[in-house]
Amino acid sequence: MRASVYCLLAASLACQLSWGDVLDEIAPAAVVCVGMEAQSEERQAAKLIFRTLRERSDSAQLLSDEQVLGTPVTQSGKWHVVAVGRPTTNRVLLAYPSYWALNRELHYAPLGHMPAAPFTETRGFYVGGFGYFFAGRNVGFVEFDRSPFYSDTLFSLPAEKKASHRTAPPLRFLIRITGSTPNGVLLGAKRFLETRMLYGLAIGLPRWPRSHDLWNLDDENIPPDPPDWIPKGRYRGSGKQANNKTVSFLGWLMADRLIYAGFLEITGCKPVQMWRVKYQTEVGLLDFNRSPHHRASVNELLIVRLSKRKDVAKALKGLGGRIRMTIGRRTCYRTMSTPSESEGEQSASAKRGREKFLVDDPSPTFILSAAIGGEPYLILANFATGHMDVIVREVIRSLPEE
Repeated sequence: MRASVYCLLAASLACQLSWGDVLDEIAPAAVVCVGMEAQSEERQAAKLIFRTLRERSDSAQLLSDEQVLGTPVTQSGKWHVVAVGRPTTNRVLLAYPSYWALNRELHYAPLGHMPAAPFTETRGFYVGGFGYFFAGRNVGFVEFDRSPFYSDTLFSLPAEKKASHRTAPPLRFLIRITGSTPNGVLLGAKRFLETRMLYGLAIGLPRWPRSHDLWNLDDENIPPDPPDWIPKGRYRGSGKQANNKTVSFLGWLMADRLIYAGFLEITGCKPVQMWRVKYQTEVGLLDFNRSPHHRASVNELLIVRLSKRKDVAKALKGLGGRIRMTIGRRTCYRTMSTPSESEGEQSASAKRGREKFLVDDPSPTFILSAAIGGEPYLILANFATGHMDVIVREVIRSLPEE
């Protein structure tokens, strides 16, 4: 621990910054897919994304849904497919629907599906963890998912090749840019491009004139963009622990009700707002746990804004922040690598929640406590040791003065 902190401090002036994000990562293998029956707003969304990716790489392509589905998986499995539209206008989205979003007014009527039970709601646009959106609201939805074409390619490989990152094909994604309406699709595309949102919603006007409340989510009360001070570059470490380790910003994910409820269950504290910020390392996106998928949590910052300063100590106790240190006048904590005896007294549900919330990587979680603009924040980092030194240093450098 002392060696790691020493390296962190010694490397404080060794950062080499260059800009890059998820668009740079996917552009060389990107295929933007739009349906033959797409509405004008959906075509506009596809063109915006394609134009931006083409600025990053001449290899980016714009294809129809029929062309993508008609391509052998030996080729399409090498693509990052950006599917733009809705299931009724893009056959890729119809063939490979999201597990988390469902346009019920399209699913049950035009597509002819039957409700599972008489009381099943058949109206509105539903997104798991965010709720229902009715009355023709313009709602966009962005999601990074594992590419089914990549999965088909992977399953056809011999077991010994799938087991090794060196012989398995590089991870590829199906990126859904969809929504409740054609305008919703366009809103989702713009928020993806403008803010690098990798998972979440984009809501159009008009908005209801009331306060923001994430514990009562509806079509007007969704999370804002993450704070401006989050590190958004590519950073290189030095020293014994972090030598030649790099951490690069990819984008951010909108935290849903499940994340909020998990934090409350583990800590006993209600967060006011939460954001998830994704990064990649020099190793690249080789496996699911380190991917931009919203169920993956390695190489991620979880930023939590609390309502009261006294909640900080309570939350730290629930999260297991036991090893205290001060770095650059900021108070930091490390969690224990293994549960303590006191955790045996926790409820079974709390244990499961804590494991799901924190344990995706053998390294302990690093927690930074900070007051920003008079508001208490906790910043949780889930990185391997060398990369942890790099990202914690950059977070501390980027924070506004208390």
